[in-house]
Amino acid sequence: MSTQRLFVYGSLRRDAPGGRSDLFGDGAEFLGRGRVHGRLLDLGAYPGVVPAVTRDEQVRGELYAIRGRRTLARLDAYEDYDPRRPERSLFLRREVQVELDSGATTTAWVYWYAGPAGRGRRIASGDYLDRA
Repeated sequence: MSTQRLFVYGSLRRDAPGGRSDLFGDGAEFLGRGRVHGRLLDLGAYPGVVPAVTRDEQVRGELYAIRGRRTLARLDAYEDYDPRRPERSLFLRREVQVELDSGATTTAWVYWYAGPAGRGRRIASGDYLDRA
């Protein structure tokens, strides 16, 4: 069974109020909290990460080890990502560098927002839990 890493920053976080970390089922292991380089947007019902505008912009989240294709396929569907037709997806799954709070770095998948440019309000802290 293959294992891949996934960085989540919004409703898939285990500490997100009303979150959907239940979608992991038993196919994921929490590896720690960390950050990725990017700009976090509040898009209303959900957040989205887009490329950073400045060097210091970071997005806070959690890193998981995902076991099996079924778990990743379930998360792809939740994030409206179709790897066979990425041009029709709301989010794109891309591999990025993650810095853990421990100081370690690794690569992991993250869902990048692929919707209309300019939509949403920037969350300056980079933490979805600070959106209010």
